[in-house]
This record gives sequence, structure tokens and C-alpha cells, in this order.
Amino acid sequence: MKELKDYREEIERCVRCGTCRSVCPTLDTVRRESHCARGRLTMIEAYLNGEELGERYLKYIKECTLCGACYTSCPNEINTPEIILSARAEYVKKKGMPAFTSFTLKSLLEPAPLTKLALKVAAKLKSLFFKSTPFESGLVSRFSLPVVGEGRLVPEPADPFFLDRAHIRRLATREDYGRMKVGFFVGCGVNYLLPSIGEHTIRVLEKAGINVAVPQGQVCCGIPALSMGDSETAKRVMMKNIEVFEQYGFDRIVTSCATCGHTLKDIFKVVLSDEQGMKERVEAFTSKIMDITEFLVDELDYRGEKTDKRAGVVTYHDPCHLRRFQGISEQPRKLLEESPYEFRGMKNPCRCCGLGGGVSFTNYELSMKIAGRKAENIKKSGADVVATACPGCIVQLKDALYHHDVKARVVHVVELL
Repeated sequence: MKELKDYREEIERCVRCGTCRSVCPTLDTVRRESHCARGRLTMIEAYLNGEELGERYLKYIKECTLCGACYTSCPNEINTPEIILSARAEYVKKKGMPAFTSFTLKSLLEPAPLTKLALKVAAKLKSLFFKSTPFESGLVSRFSLPVVGEGRLVPEPADPFFLDRAHIRRLATREDYGRMKVGFFVGCGVNYLLPSIGEHTIRVLEKAGINVAVPQGQVCCGIPALSMGDSETAKRVMMKNIEVFEQYGFDRIVTSCATCGHTLKDIFKVVLSDEQGMKERVEAFTSKIMDITEFLVDELDYRGEKTDKRAGVVTYHDPCHLRRFQGISEQPRKLLEESPYEFRGMKNPCRCCGLGGGVSFTNYELSMKIAGRKAENIKKSGADVVATACPGCIVQLKDALYHHDVKARVVHVVELL
């Protein structure tokens, strides 16, 4: 991964035009110059010119959702999200990471058997820390917990985890793959919290003639660690995933997580670019990655069953990592048009939900303020259901709608097919 100093030339391309100010979700919420790309790049440049790292500097680079709105609107095409990731990694290298954060990341991203057991025990004890809610399946935290703010709505942990289910373990390989040889990258959100997305993904693919394989041994995509500045852990899990998947010789590797997809397609190249002997392996791996909505529409020309659209009204939230970084926006909408629901767009569908970049865990209050705007737009749409294509967005939107008393279900696109 490039060091922060290697971005100096790109940072100096910023002409302080302020275009980023009109699209940044954190600036729109906080109303401080330090919370837009221009302000953050100014501070990073000052650091590169010799200024000391301080707590305020860390606060400002940590409170970026990495949504990419600044990048896609910047006339000079400055990749601020990538620069922010490098700045966080530089800070951790110089100042270190809190012990609890480091332990949690390593435990979840590279789980040993004992860690998996601890997670399963924690799932059984959930009633001690959370209470159930009457609307939407989920749990509300009884009091503030590490990375979980008081009153936060979270999904019930999967029991068992998706990759541990007997019928999923049997899909580690297939004798007959059908139309093409396809593998499924699951991701943490589906594995630990929202297994229904994984089940529906497999079901929809099988219906379309694809007998997808689900390799055992796959781990987190690495973006949670990288977002927190732990580039070494991110690098290890990324290389582990390449080792697992390259054994199969897949034609395509699909994922139902927009964030995983962006990481697998793009961030792997950023992080592993300097690793000896990895360039060709990374290129071969990343070239096969497709989002499930992209694969169904572009590769399979998916068509749903004819329906009279009486199931209700659905609107769609664009995940930042899908629309901005992968250029995928029409495919999910085409699939929703094939669903039993009447599709109705919302205002600002691509506005960030506030989850990304670790902000939801480092500053829950800010994250929820950003999400509040999205909740208002969903309510105004009059939709019964909100569809999106990212498990992280689903978790965030459910929480936001719960706190804004908006009675709309939040689901993944594949769950409506």
C-alpha cells in the first residue's frame, strides 16, 4: 500500500474550489470546513509539511464515511477516500491502535476456533445486553457497549453463522456448476448477521441455472481493519481470500455486499500492489468479482415472474460503494422492476446512510444524524419496503428508521426476487 507521502502530488492538485462541500454528508451535518475533503486534505498536507499529529487531526480523518461523493464530483479526480485510508494507516503506525480495537478486529477478521465459540456464546446471552423490538426483527442495546451505542438497533446474530450451516458447508464445491463456474464471497454482514441474504442469493442463482459454490476458509474482505488504520491485518485477510478462491478456477466470483465488492475489485489492488509476486494474482482475482445485481442483469439477463405488482411499494437506496465506486445503479432497479412490488424512487437515493468508514462505530451520534436525512426521504417516498444491495446499509437503515418511527421494512434486492 502506498505511504501517505506518495500521495503528496495528488493532494497538491486540490485547488480549494469547494465542489466537495456541496456533496459531503459529514460537512452537511457538522457544518465545519474540517469535515469536507478540502479541509481534510489541507490538514493532511500540513502534516506532510511537518506539523505534529494531534487528536483533532485524528478526529477529522476518522469522521469521514469514505462515501466517495467528493471523489466522483472532484474536477481534478482526487481520490480523497484512498488518501484518508492511507492517513489512518500512517497514524496507527506512528501512534498505535487502542488495545480493545486491535483485539476486536483481529478476533473478528481472523477468528480462531475459540473466538468463534465466544461469538456463539455471546449470541446465546444476547438478552442480557439487548431487548427485542416489536417492529422489524432486531435487538435494541440496553446500555452503551463497546462499538454499540445505547439504544442502537442491531440484527440478531445468526445462529448458526451462514458459513457454519450444514447445507452451506456442503456447497464448498460442486460436481455440476451449471451455466458457468461461479463462487460466492459471503462477507461478514451476511455470515454473522443477515444470513437470509446469502440463502436468497444461492436460491436466485440456482433458479437461473447457476449452482454456485461457497468456499470454506474465506474470511472478511479486510475493509473494517483498513478503515480503522490496521493495514497489516487487512493485508493478511486479503491474501488469505485470494489463496482460498484461486484454487477453484472460478469464471466469476459474486458477492451480495456492495462494500465487499468494492474492496475485492478495487481496494485489493491498492493494498497488495507492492507485495512481491502478487500483481498477477491480484489482477486475476479482482477481474472475476461481480456484485450479485450486476451478475444477474449483465451476465444472466435475469427475468422475474410476471406479476400484478400488488405486494406493495418499494424504493431503493444506492450504497455508496456500489454506485460511486463500481458504477452500478441501473441493475438493482431493473431487478426491482422484475419483483412483485411497484417501484417508486426516493429523493437523493445515493445520499450516504452514514455507516461507512467506521463512523457508525467511532461516532454513532454523527452517523445517526447523517442517516436521519435518509430516513426522512424514505418516509416521504411512501414506500412499504426499502431495498438496497449492502448488508451494512441494511443494518444502518433499520436503525435509522426505528429511531425516526418510519414503518418500512429494509431488505436486500435479492430477497424480493
